[in-house]
Amino acid sequence: MDILTSSEALEHCQLLSNLIDEEIEKHGGKLHFSQFMEFILYSPHYGYYTSGSFKFGAKGDFITAPEISPLFGATIAQTIGPVLHYFLEKNQPCSILEFGAGSGKLCQDILMNLHQNNQLPGKYLILEVSPELRDRQKKLLGRFLKDHPYPIEIEWVSKIPDQFDGVVLANEVLDAIPVDLVIKQNAHWHYRCVSKCLKASSPSFSDHWQWLVGERVPMDLLPSYLVESINLYPDGYITEIHPQSNAWLRAVANSIRQGLFVTFDYGFPEKEYYHVQRHQGTHMAHHRHHAIPDMFYLPGLCDITSHVEWTSLNRTALRCGMSLMNYQSQGAYLLHAGIGGLFLSTTDPTNAKDYAIAANSFQKLISEAEMGELFKTIAWSRNLPGSIDFENLCATLPGFTDKQRLLEA
Repeated sequence: MDILTSSEALEHCQLLSNLIDEEIEKHGGKLHFSQFMEFILYSPHYGYYTSGSFKFGAKGDFITAPEISPLFGATIAQTIGPVLHYFLEKNQPCSILEFGAGSGKLCQDILMNLHQNNQLPGKYLILEVSPELRDRQKKLLGRFLKDHPYPIEIEWVSKIPDQFDGVVLANEVLDAIPVDLVIKQNAHWHYRCVSKCLKASSPSFSDHWQWLVGERVPMDLLPSYLVESINLYPDGYITEIHPQSNAWLRAVANSIRQGLFVTFDYGFPEKEYYHVQRHQGTHMAHHRHHAIPDMFYLPGLCDITSHVEWTSLNRTALRCGMSLMNYQSQGAYLLHAGIGGLFLSTTDPTNAKDYAIAANSFQKLISEAEMGELFKTIAWSRNLPGSIDFENLCATLPGFTDKQRLLEA
């Protein structure tokens, strides 16, 4: 596949590869894949999310749900609006905290719909690790608030608040958290590591590194499913484990005093995730709307992602005192939360061209062949002791009242 860009882009790849090679030397000749992935995505100046490469839309590397249609944000607003109204009625401070806000489009769409229903919180907080995306968000949302002077403050934060009341949102965040690759070898799970290749020659960097089998994975880091089912897997079976995602979820859950946490991403429960036929795992690179199985291709220009394993994350949330409110496909959630009514109320069927465009975007969000099935919605709540009203409210939110999918085998 020839999608190489310019000599300047290849120089960017070379500079990042030099940094990674230095780290490999510092770590005795190899890196765990999570360390490698961290450099590829987040290395200062050269990582995929920390450089200035354009990421969203037709000219970028992928298109997220908020870029497809404003109905996505409008539907989320229908779910979270009653939670914010609960705080406002009690004169309690509340905020929205969004992780990885992309272009800022989701924030804009949510605020427009909350304003229409008099449910705006005092603050909308954004935690964004990408300097380039943070700049884009500030420009877009600055123009938006200039044109729509809503009584709300948008603030960019650098860390998770120590104590938080309100709504936490994360759309396609978990898939960008580094994962460890593990491989079954001689009846044990071992780390799959990256080392330098001394005979590298490919201009795409595909052979710049090579794979090594590393040390055994500590038992306490392995999902129970992989431990209990190890005899099902042949030697050479490769998959991912997600200690950093679980650590991130613990940090978020422990910061919430009272509120709702909603996240959207592509993934599976453990029984599907660790299916014996999924023998190469779910990790993938992306560049200019190409899916690339080569993790070493164009370092710093390619996004590297992994599907989310929802069962272990839910167990982590429950151990942190959260309650599971919702787990279902994105398509089912959006339909139960009222996206159909929003589509009909905001689209003019007499304007054939605009209607066709809106209908196509609507279908992409809910269709099983598009984002509707692979992407999942999961939501947890945390309540103050004895606050029955909030508990009852969360159980009846738009989108949360239908039958849930199974997370346990």
